[in-house]
Amino acid sequence: MEQGSGIKGRRRERIRSLLDEQTEAVPLPLYPLNEDTAGFKEWGQPPERREPVNEPDPEKLWKQNRGGWMDEEDGGEGGRPRFTAGFVRRAVASVLVFGAVWGIFLAREPWAVRAQAFITDALSNDMDFSAAQVWYETHFNGAPSFIPIFGEEEVPAQKVSASHNLSAPLEGSILRSFADTLYGVEIMPSADSSGSVAVKSVDTGRVLSVSKEAQGGIRIVIRHTGSLTAEYGHLTGTRLSADDWVESGDSVGWMQETEDGATPLLFFAVMKDKTYMDPAEVVSFD
Repeated sequence: MEQGSGIKGRRRERIRSLLDEQTEAVPLPLYPLNEDTAGFKEWGQPPERREPVNEPDPEKLWKQNRGGWMDEEDGGEGGRPRFTAGFVRRAVASVLVFGAVWGIFLAREPWAVRAQAFITDALSNDMDFSAAQVWYETHFNGAPSFIPIFGEEEVPAQKVSASHNLSAPLEGSILRSFADTLYGVEIMPSADSSGSVAVKSVDTGRVLSVSKEAQGGIRIVIRHTGSLTAEYGHLTGTRLSADDWVESGDSVGWMQETEDGATPLLFFAVMKDKTYMDPAEVVSFD
């Protein structure tokens, strides 16, 4: 029993000696680590202390600069808007330019006369876009598509003429043609017309004059559309006066049978550009 316990004792001593040798092999740190160190350092080196950095508060910076249009010299709080300062600068510049141009036009020096001619030409004439188009085509191989005026060919204006048929002043037939008078026609009312015969306007127009004829009838001159002027003669009566407006088909006047029962004839003439023309060319008679 004593021999077994002696063997076990020697084994314990041997294990203790081995553990002591392993512990002595690990070097102890020369400087202890504490909470103030910046991080883990190699053993045997002194720790470095991090100096505290005063970083600005992001929320405070955002509140100060959220009005980016405020002047910086005022700290962004209650400052004057930049728009006002810019407007004042532009207004001052405009006044100076206007005063300079006004002074140039008051001067009578040779240089002022040349400057006046240049300013007048720049304000009166349109910009020559053809030169700019050539420059773009030379440097960029084509005119810019975002400027619509480039590349557009000027189309000459064309006068559109539409046929405009005038209505007849009354239902009837031409008794005396334009070839006989060379300034108008005389129209006989249809056979079923009896008593008073109404004369109507052939188109919209303004009454130029209402006058008495030598034979006692009434003649009315109306300026119609298309540079046409019509004369209505041999009328018995009318309610129109100068400067009245009439529409196509409105009553111009009327004709009454004579005492001896003779059928009245309407004198009708059409003038264009101070030249009489055949009314049958613009009015269709039955």
